[in-house]
Amino acid sequence: MSELETLYRAETWSNPEFVHDIFSELRREKSIPFVESNQYPDFWHISKHQDIFEIERRTDIFLSAPRTNIQTRQTEAEGLVRSGGKSRLRTLVSMDPPEHPKMRMLTQNWFMPKNLSRLQTSIEESAERGLDRFVELNGACDFAQDVGVEFPLRVIMTILGVPPEDYSSMLRLTQELFGSEDPDLRRRGDTHSDPELTKLATYMDFGQYFLKMTEDRRKNPRDDLATLIANARVDGEPIDDASTFGYYLIAATAGHDTTSYSLIEAVHQLALDPDLLARLKQDPDSMSKKIAEEAIRFASPVRHFVRTAKADYELRGKTIRAGDSVILWYPSGSRDEDIFEDPHAFNPDRDTSVRHASFGHGAHMCLGMHLARQEISTFLRMLCERTDSIELTGEPLYAQANFVSGIKKLLVKAALVSDSSLSDRSPDFPSGGIASHEEQNQSAL
Repeated sequence: MSELETLYRAETWSNPEFVHDIFSELRREKSIPFVESNQYPDFWHISKHQDIFEIERRTDIFLSAPRTNIQTRQTEAEGLVRSGGKSRLRTLVSMDPPEHPKMRMLTQNWFMPKNLSRLQTSIEESAERGLDRFVELNGACDFAQDVGVEFPLRVIMTILGVPPEDYSSMLRLTQELFGSEDPDLRRRGDTHSDPELTKLATYMDFGQYFLKMTEDRRKNPRDDLATLIANARVDGEPIDDASTFGYYLIAATAGHDTTSYSLIEAVHQLALDPDLLARLKQDPDSMSKKIAEEAIRFASPVRHFVRTAKADYELRGKTIRAGDSVILWYPSGSRDEDIFEDPHAFNPDRDTSVRHASFGHGAHMCLGMHLARQEISTFLRMLCERTDSIELTGEPLYAQANFVSGIKKLLVKAALVSDSSLSDRSPDFPSGGIASHEEQNQSAL
């Protein structure tokens, strides 16, 4: 297996230094290597910021179909057999024009800044719950599992209209989906050695839940995103079941996993640099936004997407042939030395006039990017009101996942401000992190 092929393996991403060494060398070569593989499809590797953005702009040439992420040849073939030759899962990230813009417009207004402002109170309440948990643990915890993964979930579940008693189940399923190969995140009690089979079981659990939600929202519409999705129409016709399910899935999963990984990275950096926390406490409104943006760049939780050329295309002196697939490596684009000075340093004072690659670009730019910024900056602003210092008490552990991943375990100890006190709210989640409340999760669906 070539060094670039190791990037396809989930366990590789548990070692970020190794991954970024590969990307740094790839960018220095300023090339787009074509890697042939027996186990995986053949891919062109796109690592430069300029090239990623160019391909993202050319939706007339580079399509999301037939594949959006890295899977083995065998997995792709078995998936087509199971679905009768046609994908049963249709999400925004797998759609192309003219269908994609029509589907995206169904919910785009929900995620624009002018509409997100009405969610600020709800976001602050969710952050307060997370910080109450932080204080309850005396500031000594695994921030990732005890606080970081739960806060963004509460926000997106509120938008969707999922009741609080189901939050733990949604958390479990989303972590299983993206962490199907990680020993700490994969489906509990699953005897399958094939992560794709465990992922299929997770899809089925999601499907059962959202089918009930669709039936309810068609009978009892509410002012929530689930009602919009359940009753959506394009060109005057209801969207099909696969698209309905895909819309729920992308909102429930991408709507919080990427945000939580970026927030956890932000807290990681605050623990590494006491001066950064001091600056945040001195100017919380401005610094919370700067740190949030830099954390999103630095973490780049969406590791890649795949596009496939519908016609020949020239890039860096190479001809990408019609039918060839390319991998867009977003963490590499967000650390491109030609775009970002000292890209491996965490620097919230960066000029943000040139966008990082973490949200993608063009037609498929992240629908929830404004919400992610709002959530992270709100949490950081409220965190600094509760803490005088934060330090690491162990090395961070990174998830074994090649599609969406980041820090899965972050042991910290914080010195809490003297007037911090717990509220009288009841928790949405059991104490002890995701791994300790499996019994409740299993019974919730």
